[in-house]
Amino acid sequence: MKIKMISLIVLVTINSALFAQHNFSVEVSGVEPGKGSVFFGLYDKEKGFLDNESQIATAKVKASENKVVYTFKNLPDGDYAVAVYQDLNNNGKCDKNMIGYPTEGFGFSKNYKPKLSAPNFDEVKIAINQYAKTSIVLIAK
Repeated sequence: MKIKMISLIVLVTINSALFAQHNFSVEVSGVEPGKGSVFFGLYDKEKGFLDNESQIATAKVKASENKVVYTFKNLPDGDYAVAVYQDLNNNGKCDKNMIGYPTEGFGFSKNYKPKLSAPNFDEVKIAINQYAKTSIVLIAK
């Protein structure tokens, strides 16, 4: 009887660890209130990072205040990165100038500030193995 009970406890513990699900909150500040929406893109690997087709989850939050928060829910353990932008003109994309630099506020997890080019996944990834949070201040145009 004791062996069965111990086996059951071990099995439940292992099962919980294998299928752990976590929440990841992203707080974005520097938002221009009342102008468009803030778009969130979640990625889980380097390949295709920053390509819309490679996003594993997306969200759109109305820019009603200078700070917005979105929580991605039920994520398994792993590395994740977030890219955000404020779509000021509601055209569904991050507008860019002639050389490809965004003309709308944007940002990345870890509040990474790019120098000459967009970051790679490793520069902005966050290991999720419990509840996690990142804060991003939008980089103005």
